[in-house]
Amino acid sequence: MKLTYSLLYLLLILALTGCAVLARRSARPARGAVAWLDTALMMPLVSNMIVLLATNRTMAMVGYYFLLISIDLVLISLVHFTNVYCQGLGNGTQKPTVVYLMLGADIVQLLLNPFFGHAFDARQEIGEDGAFYIIVPYIGQTIHRIIDYLVLLCIMLIFTLATIRTPRIYKERYSVLLGSMLAIGVMQAYYIFSKSTYDRSVIGYGLFGLVIFYFAICYRPLRLLDSILSNIISDLSDAFFVFDSNGKCIWANEQGCKLIDFTGTNYEEVNSKLIRMFGDPTDSRGRIPKKCVGEGASVRFYTLEEKQVKDNRGNPNGTYLRIQDVTEEEREIQVRDEQIGQISQEAYRDPLTGVGSKAAYDNKVAELNEQLANGLTEFALVMVDMNNLKQINDEFGHKAGDLYIKGCCHLICEAFKHSPVFRIGGDEFVAILRGADYDARLQNVEDLRMAYDDAFEQEDTDPWLRYSAAVGMAEHASDDNTLELVFKRADEAMYKEKKLFKVLHGSYR
Repeated sequence: MKLTYSLLYLLLILALTGCAVLARRSARPARGAVAWLDTALMMPLVSNMIVLLATNRTMAMVGYYFLLISIDLVLISLVHFTNVYCQGLGNGTQKPTVVYLMLGADIVQLLLNPFFGHAFDARQEIGEDGAFYIIVPYIGQTIHRIIDYLVLLCIMLIFTLATIRTPRIYKERYSVLLGSMLAIGVMQAYYIFSKSTYDRSVIGYGLFGLVIFYFAICYRPLRLLDSILSNIISDLSDAFFVFDSNGKCIWANEQGCKLIDFTGTNYEEVNSKLIRMFGDPTDSRGRIPKKCVGEGASVRFYTLEEKQVKDNRGNPNGTYLRIQDVTEEEREIQVRDEQIGQISQEAYRDPLTGVGSKAAYDNKVAELNEQLANGLTEFALVMVDMNNLKQINDEFGHKAGDLYIKGCCHLICEAFKHSPVFRIGGDEFVAILRGADYDARLQNVEDLRMAYDDAFEQEDTDPWLRYSAAVGMAEHASDDNTLELVFKRADEAMYKEKKLFKVLHGSYR
């Protein structure tokens, strides 16, 4: 039995050593407190191994000295851990100095036992495994137990307060640690009053160290978090679909099921329903545009957003698809366009692409310059100049060139859905970003560049469908008092990109 318990203690010591090392290497705020606590929790295990294997009274006394002092050290480290882990749940200003002094004084009185013999002694007993030594408590050890239990009670009260005050998503970790401390206290009390041969309560110390490491370093409340996020998505008006890494649908919210008229439980049917309604996403080479579903008065418009989700190592876990019904917005645009009238359309719309004309751009510049004078600070300007338009016109004619211009313009409009786009020259376009497009400007500009790169790399398609353009962006700076200054920087950035294109691919334009 001695060998069995010694082996169990050794395994727990090794486990706690690994936890202490991993805790120290983690990025969690409590890493130092956890490493210290797990290191301290090894000491009662080591001291019990000494007591179990003791062959004489001196060796047993050394083990018991080490045990009692190590319990105080465990409580000191547990107080420090509690102060770090439960920070912000109390008044946040008072340090546990008094507790440290109490435990320090207890260590001192234990160390004075060889001189006064007031704390404890060791007595030999004969059991099933032969001779063993049990502790004989005196007044000093009684004081030791009172102090230790008082400190443990204070810590448990703090964790009880944390369990009550913390948001529900974090209650689990505090309540589990509280239950673990309560279990250790009960086990220790049972050992004291039962006068067992073997101190099984120190096994609880080792397990408690593992629990501390898990909840302070590794634990994330994913189950409750997943439930909360699922409820949030279910309550949104947009349709959401979640797919695994193989592209199979594994979940859809209520709006998504209604959209595709899905009422079953076999989510594998969702893929085919989505393809029938919106087409195969692979046909768009990963770029899903606005979709029109239905005809006549029943026509509806949707925007589709698909994004891949990756784990911490960058491996794909799956994707999600968000479908937003923008029918009302599209109809408002159509009504607004009708109200503009034919004359206004001719003056302010580019007849080939349908975006704003040079005249519309000049009006916009005057409007923004006035706003700049009144304190406008947050906007960006994107300059786009097509590559190889002259070559396409010369080799394939102006009809092919017009298709090329419209295709390049379409990618700009897709990249900046919420911003005005203007054609200010034969192959030059400008987009003025504000609001949502300004907030996502870096990603949107990068997406536009990728769209042009993808189109240009399609060597098996017609040359006038291999869209390519140089893109430059500039943001409003604090010393810009006119839009023209922002335009100049965007134009310079665009020409740097155009020069790089000529170096890589060649061009006579």
